[in-house]
Amino acid sequence: MAVGLAAPRLAWANGVRRIPLAQAFRYLDSYLGLAPALRSRFHLGFRALRNERPAPDLKAAIVVPGAGATPLPLDTRGEVMQLPTLGELKKGDAVLEVAGDGAFRFATEIRPDVPPSTRIDAAELAAALSQANVAIAHLAGPFDIVLFPDAGSGQAVLADGRVAPLPVTNAVKALGAAPYYDPDTMRGVRMLSLSRAPSRIIFAVHPL
Repeated sequence: MAVGLAAPRLAWANGVRRIPLAQAFRYLDSYLGLAPALRSRFHLGFRALRNERPAPDLKAAIVVPGAGATPLPLDTRGEVMQLPTLGELKKGDAVLEVAGDGAFRFATEIRPDVPPSTRIDAAELAAALSQANVAIAHLAGPFDIVLFPDAGSGQAVLADGRVAPLPVTNAVKALGAAPYYDPDTMRGVRMLSLSRAPSRIIFAVHPL
């Protein structure tokens, strides 16, 4: 099951690895290069993973010649809290310096600009998914489902008031069990009701 955009594993031995900035944050330059109107409903998120588990202890810094080094802030889930700018990504000599041994990767996640909540408007998700698929068609996709990590379980509330359980997938090891919504197969959904607010919302490919 594909989630977001594929990213390479980065490994080295002893000392500091210097990775071209645009390579470390794959596709971010393409996303930021889109006209704002073409990316108004979704954004990219990056999480540091080691052995498919969050790596919040990763020590890294963005280094731009002439501007010094800026530590890369990560939260407790390994989420990058401040991404590089398009100007920094376009500088060919800008790098990400990472200290330590072992392999890690940045998981690139495509997320709708819809706040995580226990009740989410299905139409907003469908509109964001449609925009994202058009915008990234030359990079990946199409994505067809919306994942809700850490939400537990959920229900789709139909326009006539009926409810149907959301399916749950374990296909993504780094996410664990996650309910998901498929706009194409679950028609007439007005609202999504989740047992817990998800940690984030992610577009993905349907688990076959």
